[in-house]
Amino acid sequence: MTAPAVPEVRGSRATDLALGAAFVSGALVALQQRVNGELRTSLDDVLLAALVSFATGLVAVVAVVLARPSARAGVRKVRDVPWVQRLGGLGGASLVAVGAAAAPEIGVALLTVGLVAGQTSGGLAVDRAGWGPGGSHALTAPRVLGAVLCLVAVGISVLGEGARAASPLLLLLVVGAGFLVSVQQALNGRVRDTTGDAGVATLVNFVVGTIALGAGVLVDVVLRDAAVGDWPGLDRWYLYLGGPLGAAFVAVAAIIVRRLGVLRLGLALTAGQLLGALLLDVALPVAGRGVELLTVLGVSLTMVAVWVSGRRG
Repeated sequence: MTAPAVPEVRGSRATDLALGAAFVSGALVALQQRVNGELRTSLDDVLLAALVSFATGLVAVVAVVLARPSARAGVRKVRDVPWVQRLGGLGGASLVAVGAAAAPEIGVALLTVGLVAGQTSGGLAVDRAGWGPGGSHALTAPRVLGAVLCLVAVGISVLGEGARAASPLLLLLVVGAGFLVSVQQALNGRVRDTTGDAGVATLVNFVVGTIALGAGVLVDVVLRDAAVGDWPGLDRWYLYLGGPLGAAFVAVAAIIVRRLGVLRLGLALTAGQLLGALLLDVALPVAGRGVELLTVLGVSLTMVAVWVSGRRG
């Protein structure tokens, strides 16, 4: 009678490990946003900072893929992936670009709350449509309630002085970038399933994102002919780590999205992002500002939304 429970226990442990990995990856995203925000301030160019982040990540991913025979074999299978499923990197490019623009203006905590609102609503839509490798997921009451709570959290957060001073368009772009991240996770999971390797899915993601951002920088140069600020020297080498941090996040998400689904993956990532973002803003306030009470309330409500959305219907 007890034998059938063994696979279930093992599956539960695997799910717990996947949730833990997603939590750590979310914290890395918060750190990446702070690093890219400082790089953008130094270069004084949002698109260029995003391109540098993606390019350094691409170099790291290429090195990993070349070092693994199984990954090199998986690269040949990319031709079997429908072209639409290869576009996940566009979501990553939007996340990096918007994050680099918003982090120095509104802080990582408020940025993360906006991203969470987009990710949660996007996760609902993507899971329902079945775009991820795990197929379609039903819209349960806890999932819908969690998404609503996230939107309320954004509403509370934007009442703060720092948010009111920010551009409404910038806040809208943050939520939109979060939505596109959910699409990115689903598409990258599809690429990983087809190629059999998360490293290959990460490589496709970074190639597409780098090309998109490179084109954006070229257009920006032609239209504005803007001067670039100061390139960080060896004393600020850490500002070039945004790409590798993003690569680790994309690879982990591509591996575990099948087990967790897009929404649940997004929720676990969110928990890590929120905690990491809040700690960063407390330890290293943006422009000398402390963390506002309304932002803390928004983060707390978002954490509740994460818990609610993960409940069974």
